[in-house]
Amino acid sequence: MSIANQKYAFVTPESWQESLISRWPDAPLYGGYRLLVFTRKDLPKLEAEYSDVKFKYLDPDETIRSISDLEKGPFICSLTQTQEIVKYFRELEENT
Repeated sequence: MSIANQKYAFVTPESWQESLISRWPDAPLYGGYRLLVFTRKDLPKLEAEYSDVKFKYLDPDETIRSISDLEKGPFICSLTQTQEIVKYFRELEENT
């Protein structure tokens, strides 16, 4: 899968455990949320499959705040946004 074609989603551990663990068994944990990687082409399929869920498209700062406030995602991000969010939570974990 080409990096340019990737999309990312931060999801709650509960959502991951309920219905996503079989597709993303090794999803890493950042800020208490699981990080899923999929193709841009898969996004509409996922939105249709989980039509009862509101997919959120926020900027990195808003996503970090939402994750810190334990809001329910999924939070959909680009590679650049994901890198910024992961960096924030890695630094936070290193300093605690």
